[in-house]
Amino acid sequence: MDACVEEFSTPFMPPLIRLRARMQALDPIRLPPYAGSAWRGVLGHALRQAACVTRARTCDGCLLQTHCTYTRLFEPPAPSGEGGRRFAAPPRPYLLGIDPRAGRDHAPGDPLTLGVTLLGEAIRQVPYLIHALQLAGQRGLGREQGRFAVVGLDQEAAPGSDDWRSVYSAAEGRYVPLSLAATVLPAVPERVQVRLLTPLRLKRHGHLTGPERFTPEDFLFNLVGRLRLLASHHGGNPEPLDWPRLYPAAQSQSLVLSHARLHWHEWTRYSSRQSTAMELGGLLGTFELSGPGLASLWPLLWHGQWVHAGKSTTFGLGAYQLGVSWESGITTG
Repeated sequence: MDACVEEFSTPFMPPLIRLRARMQALDPIRLPPYAGSAWRGVLGHALRQAACVTRARTCDGCLLQTHCTYTRLFEPPAPSGEGGRRFAAPPRPYLLGIDPRAGRDHAPGDPLTLGVTLLGEAIRQVPYLIHALQLAGQRGLGREQGRFAVVGLDQEAAPGSDDWRSVYSAAEGRYVPLSLAATVLPAVPERVQVRLLTPLRLKRHGHLTGPERFTPEDFLFNLVGRLRLLASHHGGNPEPLDWPRLYPAAQSQSLVLSHARLHWHEWTRYSSRQSTAMELGGLLGTFELSGPGLASLWPLLWHGQWVHAGKSTTFGLGAYQLGVSWESGITTG
């Protein structure tokens, strides 16, 4: 076994669960072209409504800020150092899973689904999440604020297993979580295909990376950084996630990029907080990776599927799926 892979045999990822909320439209619902921002907005508003006991207009300066379910999930406060120095806020311990194939228009009675991944201590907040979804359904979703009802919540038995089991039913009103199960790391393939499911936003030297400038090194550098931050703040082991040690495996002579079919997909969302339209486009498509460096990076690539890569992951951006290319004779996973 590769020495790097051996180091990743100890849990470097925080504990996580993948959930899938099942809902039913009560009114006509029209979602924006990419629904992640709409779901995040209505869910965040409802969670603050459910969790906030002070009813203050903002969370800044609140005595309960470090103990509140809402701030822990949606607005984790930046830690303070000596002399009151403020550090960067930790990465949020959740992300949304948006099916890009889902339609925008939903008639009364149509099903709705929303994926949610929770990490570390946020796993304990599932009952608050269910309640927030119920409140969001009463408030409404989309520009016309169409109402919906929560039908149930499923949990994946283990990340990547595609074995979904009910943990909450609205009819019964009980939440019974599954025990956390470890992710099973498949054997390292000779060649892997990476399929970008939602826009991937990478930056190099302050500029967004387009299809013509994309490199595996940029992708891995960003992914390692995200995994390290998540491990540092939400209960993993960041020690193996050392970029200078992993960097040789990500260089072009060790990790070969081929069959890249990438394009830029523009996405605009309106931020009510900033009262402005925000351009949040990114890369979509597929590319393949092979070469001797793949073995060292395989655990990172595999586990990264559950936490996404790039910027704006809480909206569901940066989702990707690994498989083996059709051109290699094996189907995607």
